[in-house]
Amino acid sequence: MTQQYPPPYQQYGAPYGQPPGYYAPPQPPQQQSNGIATGGFVVALVGAVLALVPFLGIVSWVISPVGLVLSIVGLTAASRKGGAGRGLATAGIILGAVGLLICTLWAIGFAGAVSESNSGTSTSYTAPSYSAPSYSAPSSAAAPTSVAAPAGSFSQGTYTVGSEIAPGRYRTDGPPTDEGFSYCSASRQTTDGSSIGSEGTSGGAAYVTVRPGDGQVEFYGDCVWSPAS
Repeated sequence: MTQQYPPPYQQYGAPYGQPPGYYAPPQPPQQQSNGIATGGFVVALVGAVLALVPFLGIVSWVISPVGLVLSIVGLTAASRKGGAGRGLATAGIILGAVGLLICTLWAIGFAGAVSESNSGTSTSYTAPSYSAPSYSAPSSAAAPTSVAAPAGSFSQGTYTVGSEIAPGRYRTDGPPTDEGFSYCSASRQTTDGSSIGSEGTSGGAAYVTVRPGDGQVEFYGDCVWSPAS
C-alpha cells in the first residue's frame, strides 16, 4: 500500500491586481479629536476680539468666561485622549483670560470718566449778597458822646431804678455851651422799656423825678444828671 503525503506548501498568489510578493502596509491608528477644546478656543477668540471694541465689548463679559471654562474642560479631556487638542485648549485659556482683563480695564476707565464728569459739573451756586447803602448824618446831627460823670451822677445810658439809680429828683445844667446844637433828655420807663414820661432840654437846666414805681431811666445826650438838692 502506497502512503500518501499532503502536497508541499505552495505560496498563494498576490491579491488581484497586485504584483506577486506584495503585502498591504499596516493602517495607522485613527487620530482622536477634542471638540470641547476646539469650541473653547473659538469662543475665547471671539470674546477677546469683541473686548477690543468699545461698547460692543460688553458682551465679552459673557463670552470670555464661557470660552475660558470650555478651554479648561478641553485641557482636562486632552489628557484622556492622548493630548488631542491640548494646544487649542491652552490658547483658549489664554484668550479667555485676556478678554476678561480687557473688559475689566474698560470698566475701570468708564467708572473713572463718569466720576470725573460728575465732579466737574457739580458746582455750587452762591446767591449774590446785597447790602443797603449807608449814609452818614451831618456832623450837627451826630449822636452826642457821653461824658464821664462824677460819683453819684449819671451820664448817657439806661439805669434800673432801685439797683442802679435811687428814686428822687435829678437835675442837669444842660448840654455844653461850646456845641452848636445839642439836646439832652431823661425818659422814665417801665421794666419792658415803655415810656412813662420824659424831660429834655437843648439849653439850660432841666429836672426829672424818678419814682419808686418806675422800672428804669434812660438818659440821653451829652449831659450829666445829679441829685437835686
